[in-house]
Order: sequence, then structure tokens, then C-alpha cells
Amino acid sequence: MQLPAFIDDHTIEPREYHRRLREWCRMMRASHPVAYDDESKTWLVSRYEDVVRVQSDYTTFSSEHSLNRERRQVVRRDQPSIIELDPPRHRQMRSLITASFSARTIAEMAPQIERIVDELLDKAITEGHVEWMDSFANPLPVMVISDMLGMPRAKWRQFKEWNDALTIDDENGARASEAFTEYFEQSIEERRRQPRNDILSLLINSEVDGERLSHDELMGFCFTLFIAGNITTTSILGNALLCFDANPQTLTQLKERPEIVPSAVEEIIRYMPPFRAGLNDLVLGRVAKRDVEIGGELIQKGAYVQINRLSANFDEQVFPDAERFDIERNPNKHQSFGHGVHFCIGAPLARLETKIALTKLAERVKKTHIVEGEPLEQVRHQLLFGLKRLPIYLEV
Repeated sequence: MQLPAFIDDHTIEPREYHRRLREWCRMMRASHPVAYDDESKTWLVSRYEDVVRVQSDYTTFSSEHSLNRERRQVVRRDQPSIIELDPPRHRQMRSLITASFSARTIAEMAPQIERIVDELLDKAITEGHVEWMDSFANPLPVMVISDMLGMPRAKWRQFKEWNDALTIDDENGARASEAFTEYFEQSIEERRRQPRNDILSLLINSEVDGERLSHDELMGFCFTLFIAGNITTTSILGNALLCFDANPQTLTQLKERPEIVPSAVEEIIRYMPPFRAGLNDLVLGRVAKRDVEIGGELIQKGAYVQINRLSANFDEQVFPDAERFDIERNPNKHQSFGHGVHFCIGAPLARLETKIALTKLAERVKKTHIVEGEPLEQVRHQLLFGLKRLPIYLEV
């Protein structure tokens, strides 16, 4: 198997890129559901059933990338992350923040998120013609996760700049890592002197097996929570408008029937999830801990296994008429937030932010139009699929 040339081509128009990606995934499911890429020395798993199996069986498919060190790449930092842990350590570490990201706790944040959404929409609607990513999709999730971590919301642009430099392969990554590290270290020291009602204070005072978290563990949490807490939601908020552009009746349906907004959120996340289908994803990658057969292929101990969640989301055996965008699809057990012990802990937050955003948008805006003549730009990211620029008109 060899990845098609377009996979890492960020210059392709986003909608055309997504069409090609779906087409390639359909071919892979049909002819090479478990395939080996000689160049990257990676197995790629494309069918829903196999994708779920790899994520569920952590005793066979490990997330501990120390087992395959050359694969550790994504964010340029040395701090450990719960993404790279297996149970029982993963369970212990994740339990420290489970309460802060529970569905009940996140639901209590709704009024706060609604205020942010209204403020951003007020400005966007007044302007009419806006760059959606910069005016709405970028600031909303950064502001929300900043609030949760006790970071000043007003500095969202600076935080976003550091975040992008860390997760995009550019020359500013090392400097951003140093800046974020210095900022988090100062914040940790402040909270040790004067604890606050935020996640960072909670982590500082937490214990695992009677011991406080080490400096590296605290820093790992800070990086993971902040980055994971905004990058995927930003992409979802941009991709949603691409889905609306291709299905212009959607906003009217949500206005007339607000009760289907949660279902629409799930379909957007299934249909146009915020990731690509490459072979260098720390989050989606696993290392085989023993020889194992999957999809009729023998995967040897130590081999790197990549799952293709986008392909799983379009598996015809699970999603009837999978290529159709259906905001009332039920059931909709997509794999965009993962499966098993590493199921995205921030899923309730991403869902709530998107639900509030789409509800408010449907209430206040009649139509959205992507501006003709202004090219859409993909974000230049090795792992994420989303938009860097999305110029739109908001018709009220």
C-alpha cells in the first residue's frame, strides 16, 4: 500500500480534498481493509469493526509509544501525556480530571458558553461579511478552555498562536513550547501559593497512590488539556459551515426544529471530522504488544498500527447510505471521538460548544454564504482536517 499523493496536500480546496479522501477510504475498505505501508512501516486499519477492536483491546494494541520511540512526534515537548499511557496508569491519571469533564459538570458551563457565543455572534452579525475562523471558530474553544484552566480569556490570541506553533510543523514550535512552559510554570506556582477554583489547582493538589503529580506530569496535563481542549472544536465549527454550504436547507431545519440540533452535531462530527487519514498520528496510533491477526493479516509484535476513523465513519456495513449528510441519522455511533479507554474526555465539552453555537446561529441568522471568489484554505496540519480561512456572509 502507498498513500495517495493528495493526503498531505494542504493546497487542495477543502471540499474537494474531503471528497477525494472519502473516495480513497471507500476503496481501502473494499480492497485493503488492513494494509501495510512500506515507506512509513505502518499498518492502516480502515473498517469500522477493526477500528473499534484496535481501540478497545489495549492489552494487545498499546498507546505507550515508548514501545516504538521513533514514532513519538506531534507536539515538540518532553512531558508525558495521558494519551501515551495504558491502564492502570492511564486510568489513575484520567480519574484526576474525570469529574471536571463529566457531562453534568460540562452542562453547568452552558450559561458561560452562551455568553461567549452571543458576544462573538453580535460582532460577526454586525459586520456581516466575516472571516469565520478568526471571528468565531478560533476564539470560542480557546476562551472556554482558558476559563477552565484559570487562564485569562483576553489573551486568547496569544494562546492560540502558541497552540498553532506547537501543533503545526513550523520553525516557531520550539519557542512556543518554551513560552507555554514558562506560562504554565508561573501559573502552577501562583496556585500553590493561592489555590483557585480551576482544573489546574485541582491537579496540583491531586494524588496518585499517595503521591502528588510530578512537575513533568503536571506540565503534560497542561499541554494536553489546553491543546486537545480547543483544536478539534475549532475544526468542527469550521467544518459545520462547509456541511451547511453543501446542504443549504440545514440551517432552516435547525431553526424550525431546534430539538434536532444534538443529532445535527453528531452528523457533522461523523461526516466531516477534524482529522485526516495519514500515518503519523500519536492519538490514533497503537503499538502491537504481541503477534496478532486482524482482517486476515498477521501483525507482528512491535509493529505500529494506525486506525482510520474517517473511513470507519463511512463504513457502509454500519452507516446506511453513509455518503449522505443526514442530520437526523439514528443511530450514529461514529468513531470521531474514539472508543474504549482513550475515548475523548473532552467530547461533552466539544458537543456542548458546537450545540450552543449552532443553536444560536440558527436563531439569529437566516442563511450563511461562503464568499465567492475568496479561496478557502485548509489548515496546514499533519493530523487535523480543518480550515485556516473561511470567509462567509451572515444573512439575518
